[in-house]
Amino acid sequence: MSHQTLLPPDPPSLAPRRLSEDFRGILRQAAGQAVTLGELERTLQGRGFALFILLLSVPFCFPIAIPGLSMPFGVVIMLLGLRIALGRKPDLPGFILNKEIKYKTLERIVTFGVKTCVFMEKFARPRLKPISASKIGICLIGIGLASGGFQLLLPLPPLVPLSNTIPAVSVVLLTIGLIERDGVFVLAGYFVNIAAWIYFAMMGAALSKAFSYMMEFFHR
Repeated sequence: MSHQTLLPPDPPSLAPRRLSEDFRGILRQAAGQAVTLGELERTLQGRGFALFILLLSVPFCFPIAIPGLSMPFGVVIMLLGLRIALGRKPDLPGFILNKEIKYKTLERIVTFGVKTCVFMEKFARPRLKPISASKIGICLIGIGLASGGFQLLLPLPPLVPLSNTIPAVSVVLLTIGLIERDGVFVLAGYFVNIAAWIYFAMMGAALSKAFSYMMEFFHR
C-alpha cells in the first residue's frame, strides 16, 4: 500500500477544515456517552489515522495527568507508528479497540486537544514536503511516532519528571507535521524525540547512581 494513502486528503483552498473543529466534533459524536478506541478510530478515519494519534497524545502534553492511560495509549501510538513506517494501513488488535474511555475523560482529552490545535494552527502550513509527505519522509515519521509511543509506555517511576510530557510533545509535533505537510514541525518532532532519549538516559544514570549510593550507605 502506498504511503501517500496514509495521509489525510489535501484541504480545499477555500475555508479548510481546522483540526480544532475535528476535535470538537468528537464530543458531538459521543453525545455524552462513553466510547471505545475503535469508535474513536472510525469517527476520525476521514481525516486520517494521524488525527487519531494526535487525540491519544495531547493529554500528556499538559501538567494535569490522566492516570492509567499512558501505557495503553503508548501501545496504540507505537503500533500505528510502526504500520505507517511499513507503509501498511494502520490497524489495531480487537482487545485494544474495545478499550472504553469514559465521557468525562474524553471531554478532558478533547479540551486539551482543542487548545493544542488552536495554538498549532497559527504556525503550521505546508512546507518542506520531501520531509513530511514523501514516501521516505512518511516512513521516518512512522518510526518517530513508534519511538514516542514506546517512550510513553515505559513503566518509569514517578520520580522521573516530564516522563510522559516530552515524548507526547514529540508525537504531537510529528503528527501535526504529517497532517499539515509541515516539514518544520516534523524536524522539531525528531529533535524532541532524540532529546527525550537523552533525558531518559541521563535520569536512568542518575537514579542508578543514587541507588548504588544508598546501598553502600546501608551496608556500612
